[in-house]
Amino acid sequence: MQYFINITGFRSMMIQTQTEIIINYLSNTVSMIGISSYAFHDLPLSEALENIEKLSKGAEIFSEGFHDLLKDSETPYSYNLEYTVHAPNTDLNIGSIREPMRKAGMELIQGMVDICSQIDARVLVVHPGYFTYSCDIPDARVSLKKSLLELEKITDGTDIKICVENMPSDWNCFLFQYPDLDLGNNGFALDVGHANTTQTLDKFLEYNISHFHIHDNTGKSDEHLWVGAGNIDFKGMKDVLKKNSGMKVLEHRSRDYVEKSLKAIKDLDIK
Repeated sequence: MQYFINITGFRSMMIQTQTEIIINYLSNTVSMIGISSYAFHDLPLSEALENIEKLSKGAEIFSEGFHDLLKDSETPYSYNLEYTVHAPNTDLNIGSIREPMRKAGMELIQGMVDICSQIDARVLVVHPGYFTYSCDIPDARVSLKKSLLELEKITDGTDIKICVENMPSDWNCFLFQYPDLDLGNNGFALDVGHANTTQTLDKFLEYNISHFHIHDNTGKSDEHLWVGAGNIDFKGMKDVLKKNSGMKVLEHRSRDYVEKSLKAIKDLDIK
């Protein structure tokens, strides 16, 4: 008698089992490993969240394109996920030297805070702004400091923490590429990959960190590779990551990268 094994089915079962093991591991951690919806940016928000729900208990909704919460804030209610939100990049510059543009950005952030309240997202990640000409840097810094004070007022009376994210070295137009900014009572979102491109990760780790973006690179550009694919010493960061209760969000460009990072995090015992 001959026996035949369905290899495709067997491999699928093995992959599913490995994924379930990783999810169970992550579910038992003190702090949560979340996944940015950007990994599924080519899918509608519903499908993106459905995919994330199969991999993690936490999701950061990157409010752009198909995932624009200003267009659709109802879909998140359909999923059993803990949310954080990344504010839009498009048309938002809290360091703008043009006061009407800066004010418009603050109004947009107010709208995002309202949405965060609706979907019970406790963190809103915001970029620090940008400038066009280097001669405008002093004025842009003044605008940013003004915005930081206003951000504190926007979240008064709420449980939401606005977290300002450090920027990469790829473009010289960004503010807050280096640890040279007093965020006041606002939170800090440490983008580990961004800090690696500016060679300032150790300095940024001294900040009071409220939230993490996790991805890897070789230090030359903002590649958003999976954990272990670059030269970031995640093993050396293990204690910092484990002790911090903030969500650690995997910010990748594809599901494949996300799954590789989830496995790497399990192997490194990063919780």
